[in-house]
Amino acid sequence: MKKDPDHTEKINLRSEERTKSRENASVEFILGNDKIAYHFKLRDFSSKGFGIMVRKDSKVLNHIKVGDVLDMKYHPEEATRNPLSHRTQIKHISDPEFGKQQDHRLIGLLILENS
Repeated sequence: MKKDPDHTEKINLRSEERTKSRENASVEFILGNDKIAYHFKLRDFSSKGFGIMVRKDSKVLNHIKVGDVLDMKYHPEEATRNPLSHRTQIKHISDPEFGKQQDHRLIGLLILENS
């Protein structure tokens, strides 16, 4: 395993402990007046938030910023017929841990309320 040459001890700033999501859990959302729904696999979750990984070259990153609030549909299981709708805030857009999916960005999502 490679070490980060500029490695410094990182502090976990998350307010809650995170656990791995269910294997097929996902989230989808539409940006602006787009007719295309973006769909991403959930990576980890707490009682109020989730994380998704987005490729660094994804057009999604051109249309979102920290603090944005979007209506998102959560699929807790594989291909659910009745996804759960939640107003969701973009909490952070950051690089993943060193050595993991360096061609992606990690997006932290905070559920604000049910839609």
